[in-house]
Amino acid sequence: MAASYPTKVLLAFRSGGVCAFPKCGKHLTYEAKSGEDTYVAEAAHIRGEKPNAARYDASMTDDERDSVHNLIFMCTDHHTIIDKVEPDWPTPTLRALKATHETQVRQAMEEAFADVEFPELERAVSWVTSQVPTANGSFDLVAPAEKIKKNALTNGSRHIIAAGMMSRATVAAYVEAETQLDPDFPERLKAGFLAEYYFLRAKGHQGDELFELMCSFAQRGLRNHADRTAGISVLIYLFEICDVFEK
Repeated sequence: MAASYPTKVLLAFRSGGVCAFPKCGKHLTYEAKSGEDTYVAEAAHIRGEKPNAARYDASMTDDERDSVHNLIFMCTDHHTIIDKVEPDWPTPTLRALKATHETQVRQAMEEAFADVEFPELERAVSWVTSQVPTANGSFDLVAPAEKIKKNALTNGSRHIIAAGMMSRATVAAYVEAETQLDPDFPERLKAGFLAEYYFLRAKGHQGDELFELMCSFAQRGLRNHADRTAGISVLIYLFEICDVFEK
């Protein structure tokens, strides 16, 4: 058994696509000349996957071993080091390393929302608006706090949404400006997100996991940090105003 693809996507999102080993800082994305970019990282097990693996814990289930909580995002070299030099990298040390790295990524993401401007938004929505519009869905206003509760989101997602609300006025102004030129723009903007949302829900994803997979989807094809933040800004804007996510 190995970690599922959605679990690896979650791990990459929480890790910012960067190796978690101290002072490594290597971006682990291969930028494809054609087609979609791909991660070249490894989902390293904190507590080992097999009986002879580093830090193996026989009391764990396979699902626990392959969950995002037992995986740490690393380049090949540092994955080898933590497994080959096990005494230097016990379970508590790796758990602390993972927590610190993922917290730093989230804080950097939250701080970046203040810098989202029209050019980043334009790049962030360029692929979404090429999707076929959906026929249903309203733009009724729903209180974010109520919607967070209905979607079973915890503090991690709540912090990202709260930070993303900083860029709400900019996203709203951008959507309004685009709508003046193209009345169908809001529906086309929503279409791609809704299709992915329903796909992930049908696969059984929910709560924080569903929200973070949607965040990762919102960053698809975007390479620089500002554009990736803009992608999440658009998702949070849609989270607030329309039926992307349960309401």
